[in-house]
Amino acid sequence: MTIAEKEQEIIREFSLYDDWLDKYNLLVEMGKSLPLIDPQYMTDQYLISGCQSKVWLHARMEEGKVFYAADSDAIITKGIVSLLIRVFSGETPDTILESDVAFIDKIGLKEHLSPNRSNGLVSMIKQMRLYALAFKTKAAAQEKESSETKPEIPLETLVIDALKTVFDPEIPINIYDLGLIYDLRIDPVTHDVYVLMTLTTPNCPVAEDIPGQVETAVRSIEGIGQVRVELTFEPPWDKDRLSEAALLELGLL
Repeated sequence: MTIAEKEQEIIREFSLYDDWLDKYNLLVEMGKSLPLIDPQYMTDQYLISGCQSKVWLHARMEEGKVFYAADSDAIITKGIVSLLIRVFSGETPDTILESDVAFIDKIGLKEHLSPNRSNGLVSMIKQMRLYALAFKTKAAAQEKESSETKPEIPLETLVIDALKTVFDPEIPINIYDLGLIYDLRIDPVTHDVYVLMTLTTPNCPVAEDIPGQVETAVRSIEGIGQVRVELTFEPPWDKDRLSEAALLELGLL
């Protein structure tokens, strides 16, 4: 099944229930079928930061596809991460990075979570995408080593891919296609990266978190140098900066 097909299957399952208490029970049942993480990975190294409860996540790459395993000490959180694994596991890094996880909004999950759990959901998605990005970068490096005749993936492309793993909390579009990146500079020698970015509004509730997410995403690229992210609100962001992909996603094209 494709990611889109798996998402539609989940949407159908949740649509069978009108009461959110029943939907929470469905989440609990889904959590029981979660492929458990090996005990050796239940350490602080694999804990997802930003989650109210403890969530351990591990990923492995097999034949070009990413497979996830996880566990949590909270039953609802366990159900949430099981949904994400169901969608992402067994997919290629590119497919995972390109997914907009729109099914989360379509089943009404985010709006029925507490603020802490909602932040935890965002952190889980971010960590799964970072794993995918790391695998993609590693695979690209290995491919380069195995054959000098194959074209090298430009570092700028990898940085842009990394930026596309960070999503605006209010609009389900990545920050690059939203046009939040005002300037991107990469030193050709040191591979230091400078990012000048903005937010859709100065009142964004996670204004302090997104630049850190950008820095983490770019730092995950193998061979990258120093990373500096600067936030500005001049000039203010407007919808004219949306890419064609974003306009299409929002139904404006």
